[in-house]
Amino acid sequence: MNAKTMRKASAAFAIAIAITSIATAQDQGRAVRIGLKVAPNLSFLKTNDKIITQDGSSLGFNFGLMTDFMMGKNQNYAFATGLYFMPKLGMNYKRTETHPDSVILRTGSARMQMVQIPLTIKLKTNEIGYMTYYGQIGAETAFNVGAKDNYTQVTEEPGSTVSVEVKDEKFNDQAAIFRAALLVGAGFEYNFNTNTSAMVGITYSNGFTNAFDKDFGDSKLHYLELSLGMFF
Repeated sequence: MNAKTMRKASAAFAIAIAITSIATAQDQGRAVRIGLKVAPNLSFLKTNDKIITQDGSSLGFNFGLMTDFMMGKNQNYAFATGLYFMPKLGMNYKRTETHPDSVILRTGSARMQMVQIPLTIKLKTNEIGYMTYYGQIGAETAFNVGAKDNYTQVTEEPGSTVSVEVKDEKFNDQAAIFRAALLVGAGFEYNFNTNTSAMVGITYSNGFTNAFDKDFGDSKLHYLELSLGMFF
């Protein structure tokens, strides 16, 4: 991991520590709700140039701390944030380089490890039975703390074809360090009691920034997530 990536990851963890400290200090009267989340996801690319194309979707997941800072006396609004770690955010791609005397086709399955900090607004209904329903919209910021790639590269030249297969090659220089996205989600909570509730939701992350280094290609990374959590 290079120094620039380390600094960004450290900043992300510092923000998370600050969030937790504020939450601990303010959690009386349920002004702040803290919980844990795990979320499997399905990611895919949308490309903006002719060099790189999508080559299917990829499965991954994230987990971590979620925090709701409640706003207003009726508890129907919240600033929802947290800190999540994604061990694998996949990018399946095909990349073609055309030269005067050769064509290089690279078919890869890259995966990034991301530290994520969402910054969203959550709108909640009043409790109906034991259920409350919510909608959520805002931004996702994420920092790439490590990336690897499995790929097959085929080089075609006049009179010859050479194929090379590579496993677990470092991909830090080709993958973007920072990712920004629009988050939109909806779901429900089942309230066991005043302080404890289970959460189920669907979240879509629409990437705004290039998933790769600009010299490698131009693609946006998106994913659909099933959010499963518990507030305490």
